[in-house]
Parts: sequence; C-alpha cells; structure tokens
Amino acid sequence: MKTLVLLAILITASPAMAQPDNPPPQGGGPLPGLDNGDMTRGEIQRLFDAYLVMEAQQALALTDQQYPQFLTRLKTLQDTRRRNQQERNQLMGQLQRLTHPRQPIRGDEAQIKERLTALQELESRNAAEMRKAYNALDEVLEVRQQARFRVFEEQIERRKIELLTRARQQNRPNPQGPNQAPARRPPPQPR
Repeated sequence: MKTLVLLAILITASPAMAQPDNPPPQGGGPLPGLDNGDMTRGEIQRLFDAYLVMEAQQALALTDQQYPQFLTRLKTLQDTRRRNQQERNQLMGQLQRLTHPRQPIRGDEAQIKERLTALQELESRNAAEMRKAYNALDEVLEVRQQARFRVFEEQIERRKIELLTRARQQNRPNPQGPNQAPARRPPPQPR
C-alpha cells in the first residue's frame, strides 16, 4: 500500500517534472506512506527507478522499437550506479571507523592508505563503468533523446531528494505539540 501511495505521488508530480523549465512542486501537506518513517532509502530508490521506467517512454518520446532496448540498458545503468554506490559507502564507512577521533583503536597509516587507494580505484572504475553504461544507452537514443534523458534523470533525483527531505521533516517530533507551529528564530543581528 505504501508503495502505491508513493507511486501515486510521483505520478501526480510527473507533469511538472516533464517540463524542464518548471521547478518541482514545493511544500504541501503530509506525504502519505512516508509520514510513519517505515520506508527505507532502498525502497524509495526502487520506487524512483520504477517511476523513471514508467515515465521514460513518454518523456523521451521513445518508439516501440527503442523501448525494449532502452529498458534493458537503463537497468544496466541503474544496477551499475547502485553497485558502485554501495561499494563506495562501504569504503567510506571503513575510512570513518579507521580515522574517527573518538574510536578507542584507530587504524594505522598503512590501513588508511590501503582504503584510500581502494577508493581511488573504485572511483576510476566507477567512472569507466558509468561511461560504458551511458554509451550503451545512448546507442538506442537519438541525440535529442539523450539530452532529454539526462535532464529527466536530474529532475527525478531532485524530486527524490525533496521527498526524502520532506519525509524527514515530518518524522521529526514537534516539541510544542502537534497543533502548534514551530517557533521561529529571531533574525540575526547585524554586526
């Protein structure tokens, strides 16, 4: 049910997202399905991936011949991006543990250097893999569609960040009670 509600939100937002000159909708009421905080980041990412697939044919004006090849190559692009991001997150977590000032046993310089080298190698490999995945996708698309896809991807990413931010804000407890607006800070005094 939560999935359907979020998908409905995304679909409702699609006309605004399909117009490159229009910014995504702002503010608004609660986000059904996100207000209880039980959707993981991965679930939200999968919903946006599904939304991208659902809207791609219309947003890019894909032909019936392009669509199946586009879907296959889009999945490869998404899988590549996700796999590399997971590996990067793991390396960053290791670096954080090895270098955290409050950690009782911190890593030695050799361990840190090894993780930094692994991160550099991952970033190089990631760039090459992403270039390859985009090139494969571009083989299916005309030049105008290639550009439109980049813009469309960016709009979806912005919308995802906006929804995640709104969900986090809604999940924060209101110290003044549910019916009171949060107190406003006075403006900073000029110096």
